[in-house]
Amino acid sequence: MGQDKPNIVIMMTDNQGYGDMGCYGGLRVPTPHMDKLAESGIQFLDFQIDASCTASRASFMTARMPIRSGTSGYVIPGEPGGLHPMEVTIAEMLKSVGYSTANYGKWHLGETADRQPQNQGFDEWYGVANSSFPVDSSFPGYQEDLIPPQGILSAKAGEEAKVVADMTLEKRGLIDSELTAKSVDYIKKHANKKEPFFLLTTFINPHHPVVPHPNFAGKSKGGAYTDVLMEIDYNVSQIVGAIDDAGIRENTIIIFFSDNGPTRYSPEADHNGDPGPWAGELGSGWEGGLRTVGMMSWPNKIRSNWKSEEMFHAMDFMPTLANIVGAEMPDDRPIDGFDQTDFLLGKQEHSNRDHRLVYYYGDLTVVRWAQYKAHFVKFSKFQSCIAPPIKLGQIPEFYNLKTDPKELFNLYGRSGGIPLFFKFQEAMIPYFESMKEYPNLDYSKMKRDK
Repeated sequence: MGQDKPNIVIMMTDNQGYGDMGCYGGLRVPTPHMDKLAESGIQFLDFQIDASCTASRASFMTARMPIRSGTSGYVIPGEPGGLHPMEVTIAEMLKSVGYSTANYGKWHLGETADRQPQNQGFDEWYGVANSSFPVDSSFPGYQEDLIPPQGILSAKAGEEAKVVADMTLEKRGLIDSELTAKSVDYIKKHANKKEPFFLLTTFINPHHPVVPHPNFAGKSKGGAYTDVLMEIDYNVSQIVGAIDDAGIRENTIIIFFSDNGPTRYSPEADHNGDPGPWAGELGSGWEGGLRTVGMMSWPNKIRSNWKSEEMFHAMDFMPTLANIVGAEMPDDRPIDGFDQTDFLLGKQEHSNRDHRLVYYYGDLTVVRWAQYKAHFVKFSKFQSCIAPPIKLGQIPEFYNLKTDPKELFNLYGRSGGIPLFFKFQEAMIPYFESMKEYPNLDYSKMKRDK
């Protein structure tokens, strides 16, 4: 191989709950391969993401809070929004130091050509531009005449994406196996090349509509959702197995996480995910929507069988990987991700992150500091994607996640809640200060040559 930089393989699931894996306490179905991957490195017990698919993907791709790029909500099918071309992505960062790059799967960061993966740092892309729900007429609020048909797209860097298949309900059950096969082929093709590679596989599962592959339909005996969990577990085993078979495991960083917590709105019980001990679902400020499964494996670098309760956010991956591979992060804009290299490699005891802010559709929704959490917008704990939220204004709600994981006992106005005002304020001030120099979407000051 002769590579001085590690290969990087990242697998992302779509709306997989904290309780949807055995190693996180999930009991609905065995997940031996995902559990084994967790055992091979660090399993994050406090892995944080954002409130929507678009927001989580934007923060992961740029190491910036999605409010900064106008992506704190959802990109709706047919909408021209998404990740602005002036944002620098993790793929562009890795390409700058010689990586080959590929994305197979869901994008959800914009449908217009300049916002698609082939123009955001990826050499090749195969997948869907948006969410998979438009193929499901049972989705709440579905109106066929308002939602354009979704196609499966394919493109090389700089090319126009071409529709290679229709995203039908039948295809919905097959696409993740296709993404897995393409990922395996990519690993085989690039394993012995001189340049390192970055593979991002963004599965469609277990997002609605829940349609397992025919090989897994009925296999779990627990319904469609657990069938899909078994399918995910199998697909993970195929990708990790390809890395092992190619003899590059020692020089490959593997990351696995979910972009959101689970959905809980389906009237069909076997179509809903499990948030584990936490409250709520995606599309909200509740912990069940913001804390998901996450793990990272790098043999002989990151110690194995490590269950960490330290806070880690998906936006921390980009600056961490930049440090590891010797790449530069953009210096003309605020970066919200933390370089966690020393923590992951055992050179320091604690994570560099002790706080995070959550913006959802432009509103400051949640501030987290240590085990404490402030809600400024309150959502329903079920059907939060549909039910309108309540803005709490000057009377937020405070919770202690360590003693109150379901977020039931509001500390606001109690003696224990008073000191928290100052800690939450400390977490917010750096963002507010950065806004004075770099207003959101002020791309005139930004460069795209990194």
